[in-house]
Amino acid sequence: MHLSIPLAVILTVAAPIQAPADDAKPSAVAPFLSEEASVVVHLNLKTLDARAFVSKVVGKLADEEMVNRTTKAVDDWAGALKAAGASDLFLLFDMADMPGMPVAVTPLTAESDGKAITDLLKGKGPNAAPPNIVPRWPACETFRGAVVAGSSAALARMRDKPPVARPELAAALNAGRDASVQIAINPSDVQRRAVEEAMPALPTELGGGPIATVTRGLRWASLTVDLAPKPLLRIVIQAQDADAATAIQKVVRGGLDLLAKQGRDDPSLTILTAAFGRLKPEVNGDRVLINADLEKTAALIAVPIQQAREAAKRSQCMNNFKQIGLAMHNYHATNNTFPPAFNTGKDGKALLSWRVLILPYLDQKALFDEFHLDEPWDSPHNKPLISRMPADYACPSGSGALTRDGKTTYLTPRGPATIFPGAKAISIRDITDGTSNTIFVVDASDDFAV
Repeated sequence: MHLSIPLAVILTVAAPIQAPADDAKPSAVAPFLSEEASVVVHLNLKTLDARAFVSKVVGKLADEEMVNRTTKAVDDWAGALKAAGASDLFLLFDMADMPGMPVAVTPLTAESDGKAITDLLKGKGPNAAPPNIVPRWPACETFRGAVVAGSSAALARMRDKPPVARPELAAALNAGRDASVQIAINPSDVQRRAVEEAMPALPTELGGGPIATVTRGLRWASLTVDLAPKPLLRIVIQAQDADAATAIQKVVRGGLDLLAKQGRDDPSLTILTAAFGRLKPEVNGDRVLINADLEKTAALIAVPIQQAREAAKRSQCMNNFKQIGLAMHNYHATNNTFPPAFNTGKDGKALLSWRVLILPYLDQKALFDEFHLDEPWDSPHNKPLISRMPADYACPSGSGALTRDGKTTYLTPRGPATIFPGAKAISIRDITDGTSNTIFVVDASDDFAV
């Protein structure tokens, strides 16, 4: 999935995780594993509720309309898979397929509709999610008790080669219990050696010393997200022994301290301080444990994000004003007047506003040429052009729905003592009390959008 879930978290360390033994997940993916499969993502379709999760967490950090569109598409797609008899979806990341798409595995039961599941994974049907949200796998086959989707090469490799036992990856999956989302990580020996050859020593900011502290000290890791009763992130890092766990904890703390320091040194990265400043990974025997309340974290992170977002919107709004003002002055340079508030027809009725008249001065000459200037804005010919409103007329602080409807909140004052009294065009010479005392354009509330 392409949902962006923030893993930068403030930790609230809770009781150590004691995961009960459960072979369901490892047994489901075991027939499809190879030596180089290093990451398995498990989506529990029975409990996955993207809208509820995002509204509690990401919804505090992102645009509400964008979040609603994304989560509805994901929930509809996951719901359709569940209706087709799928209860689990696994994504297998194998180095042989990288760069590229992971292999998707959906175990089948007697009640499963394999064809419906195949269509959904290939992006077919009314509940297919947009490809920028959920991938569309190019090939799908049913074998070894599951619908398997991926590239043709990946499916051929799985069919031709017998699976490889991966007990460490199975242990990582078992640590996830019945979480809604889980990421199980178990690097292969080849991948560990590649890291060691590329970076023999840890950076000094992380304590220095050989990289083998991590590559050989780490057995597996499990990251899980639970949605109920509240969104929680749990991380379990299984080390070779207690000493290795302590060494890995120091590396993790060093990395988090470094990120927090960057946030303190750079005001634009304040979010890093909020996210990592209180993070305290704990050692419990041969494991490093992290538990985070994502809802609390999101509330804390939301403050600097919202401040930065509002500052960016104000900056964009000011730039829109600047572009409109320049267009007005360029219109004046060509016509010796500012544009009238609107032009009129032979009957004296208003036709098109100043926004259309200055389009050529906003690099929108092609759009301007499509308007029939002798027809009103809502004529059969002109009205369809509204949806192509330039971005300069879209206030970033306004509703996205208004923008999609071609509405703007950038208005001009009207009346006899303004630059825009009506159909009459005013020149700079007519502004006898000074341009610095004269309002050009205002940004009104959404209720006044036109």
